[in-house]
Amino acid sequence: MYLIKIYNSISEIRKEDWDALTENNVYMCYEFLKTFEETIVFPLLPFYITVDDKGKIIGASACYIEQKNEGRIIEKVILGKLLKYGAKKISFLPALICNRQRGDGTHFIFHPELNDDQIILIQNKILDEIEQIAKNNNISVCFLNITDDEVHLIKALKQRGFYSSLDIPSNFIDIKWTSFEGYMEYLSKKYSNITKSIRRELNKNRKSGVVIEPFENIGNHQERLIDLLKINHFKYNSTVFPFKQNYFRQIKENFGNNAVIYTAVKDGIIIGVCIELRRGKEIFHSNIGVDHNLSQNDYTFFNLSYYEPIKHATQCKISRIYYGRGLYHTKIRRGCTARSMYIFYKPQNNLFKPAVKFWFGFHRWWMKRKLAYIEKL
Repeated sequence: MYLIKIYNSISEIRKEDWDALTENNVYMCYEFLKTFEETIVFPLLPFYITVDDKGKIIGASACYIEQKNEGRIIEKVILGKLLKYGAKKISFLPALICNRQRGDGTHFIFHPELNDDQIILIQNKILDEIEQIAKNNNISVCFLNITDDEVHLIKALKQRGFYSSLDIPSNFIDIKWTSFEGYMEYLSKKYSNITKSIRRELNKNRKSGVVIEPFENIGNHQERLIDLLKINHFKYNSTVFPFKQNYFRQIKENFGNNAVIYTAVKDGIIIGVCIELRRGKEIFHSNIGVDHNLSQNDYTFFNLSYYEPIKHATQCKISRIYYGRGLYHTKIRRGCTARSMYIFYKPQNNLFKPAVKFWFGFHRWWMKRKLAYIEKL
């Protein structure tokens, strides 16, 4: 007999019980969910839904009620450039946003011993709870960043009447080499001049006096590190950076050695920072920030974001690095693969369904045109 439980904080669940299900899924692991709760700047009401069997968690998911604010990507994904032309009065919030909060991983987690039939059954029980929470709060339900790998979830959401469209693709790179030279040799077979470009970027960065290495002594540097992330976040998202000043401290406290913070230092000043979160043999390139006014043309961004992490990945026998969204030309030329993602949305109010159906049909057509260039890279 399965028992459904709902918690409003990840701290109410034992870490070992939750992480027995997360495997390589860093954005659903206990450490990240705890960090997210402790550092997010926007008011959230979390719901951690678990399915227990004989006192053991065998399936789970995490959702958050989110109100309308200026920092959420859901509005940017669904409305796009219309936000610049007065569409701020239109909102798909409040909604129950079903994890994950970032671009990689799965939305539900299951015990590794479950078969497909059991997974489908437990998934539907969790979906029933999600829809009931939304109904109780009179809000919509939204799943962001669904991948083609989540076959059972996609089928279930379609059956439940969710409207779908394309989300912004994510990037990853599979580490197929045992050395950085092997990495460059691999790229040279795809792009004739890329090896020359990489060597130039490596040499220019070194000759400019930039030192990139793992950074342990966060201490009094938290404010500077956060400022660097804010610069990058606003440049590419035009929204408020979503985490508090304690973000770096909580990352290190919760993840320990599974969080690697790289800094780029030039003339004694930190000009760049990059956060890597590790889970099993996979790395999640979580955040990066570079002060381009101080960096100038020394290629710190490329060295901090790609070359240094890839060097370390080959040494640590990492199998994959996730690089998030955007910058597709840059990332694909450096070995990344872009994978499709989808958004699913279901309004609570039936009166809105015709309008939502129309918009999502148009949105899918628009996104296909917008993203078509990626396939040609």
